[in-house]
Amino acid sequence: AIGCVYSLIALGFTMIIRATGIIHFAQGEVMMLGSMSGITVLAFFPQMPAIIVLILGMLASGIIAVGMELFVYRTLRVRRIPIMNIITATVGMSILFMNAARIIWGSEPLRYPDIFGTESFIFSGIPVSPQLVWITIFGIIIASILQVFLKYTSTGLAMQAMAQDPHAAQLMGANLTKITVYTYAIAGMMAGAAGVMLGSLFFSFFQMGFVTGLKGFIAATLGGLGSLGGAMLGGIVFGLLETFGAVYISSAYKDGIGMALLIAILFFYPTGLVGLWKRKK
Repeated sequence: AIGCVYSLIALGFTMIIRATGIIHFAQGEVMMLGSMSGITVLAFFPQMPAIIVLILGMLASGIIAVGMELFVYRTLRVRRIPIMNIITATVGMSILFMNAARIIWGSEPLRYPDIFGTESFIFSGIPVSPQLVWITIFGIIIASILQVFLKYTSTGLAMQAMAQDPHAAQLMGANLTKITVYTYAIAGMMAGAAGVMLGSLFFSFFQMGFVTGLKGFIAATLGGLGSLGGAMLGGIVFGLLETFGAVYISSAYKDGIGMALLIAILFFYPTGLVGLWKRKK
């Protein structure tokens, strides 16, 4: 379940990197705002079904991500600001949204109601929390829908063409401005889904996006930065490594395990798991 959350965040990172070359360090805060939006909806409609809460959280994060692209990043690109300065601006947006969330929702953690139910599923005599089961199912469904969209729709194909060669894609009729907006919208929706899932599993908090966003970036790096399949694989693998590391080493070092893994990846496998697989093939 945690791996699916990291995979969705990693997919957002990867899509934006492929489309614009920008490492979007505000992706974690987009996730946090999706989680906060979901819990706000539940405050007014406590009996709302989980799937509706998930969709609304995705839409909220998608709109926020598009707003960031239109009013901040695009303005900087039009003014021909160097890409490193735009990446720095994403850090500024991260801090801005973190503090805005603290003002709006307060500094105390907010607990989600049991939107996925309370009755455990039984697998081979082992009870499993319904949150874990449904988060895994929804994560797989959302990632699968994204893959179908990219492979079998004209917009998805244009997005892939832009990622490979923006100039050639433009010559073939692709509108790069619209595709960039679509990319941020989808990346934001991925983060929003992850935020609702993570919030329902633990709680929502104005700082929840900082470390989780970094972990999503680590997952994307582990899988192979720029590869969508690698992002999904990296998220699952990283979630498993972190969880079992907390069990067999110590939960106190869970975050440290992820950061040590990032350094190891950069040292030994800078192209990630996908690059390693291609090399062996």
